Amino acid sequence: MVYSFAVSSGSFNFLLLLPIIIGLIVILLAIFTKGKNENTQGIKNTFYITIAIGATVIIIGIILFIVLNVPYTVKIGTGYISVSGPSIAGGSINITSDKIESAYVGNIVNGNVTLSVRTDGTSIGNLNAGGFLLSNNAKAYVVSDNNTDVILKLKSGSYIILGNNNTALLASIISKSVYNIS
Repeated sequence: MVYSFAVSSGSFNFLLLLPIIIGLIVILLAIFTKGKNENTQGIKNTFYITIAIGATVIIIGIILFIVLNVPYTVKIGTGYISVSGPSIAGGSINITSDKIESAYVGNIVNGNVTLSVRTDGTSIGNLNAGGFLLSNNAKAYVVSDNNTDVILKLKSGSYIILGNNNTALLASIISKSVYNIS
C-alpha cells in the first residue's frame, strides 16, 4: 500500500502577483511616455531599457508564482519515501529505509532540532518546503505544513522532515512501512 499526501500553501497569495503587476506598469509607462521627445537618441534607448526591465520583472513574477503554488507530493511505500517538488525550490528526493539512522516525532519550532535558515525552497505561513539548515547546523529537506513533524536523521548526517495535518497517522505509516519511529 502506498500512502501519499500533498503539502502546499493552500491559499492564494496576492503578493505573488505583485511583480507581474509592477512589470506591466513599467511597460505601460514606457509605452505611454515614448512619444515625448522622440528626436533624441537617449529617449529611444531608455524606452527599450524600460521595456526590458518590465519584461524581466514579469518573467521573475511568473516563475515565483508557479514555483510557490506547486504542491510538494510525498509518497510512502514499503521501504521508501519519495518527495517531489519544484526543482527550483528543493526538487525531488528518494529515501530508502537503509539510509535512515533514526526517526522520531518532534517540534521544528521549539524542539531539540529547529529550522534555522532556509537555503532553497519556500516558507509561507506554516508551509516549509525545500532545503533548510537546522539549529544543529545540519542540512534538512523539509516538507511540512505543521509544527509537529516526523524527523528522520539519515546516516549521511542530513535530515528529512515531513509533516501534515495528521502527524500521528503519518508517524504510524512511516513506522509500519519504512522505519520504526522511537
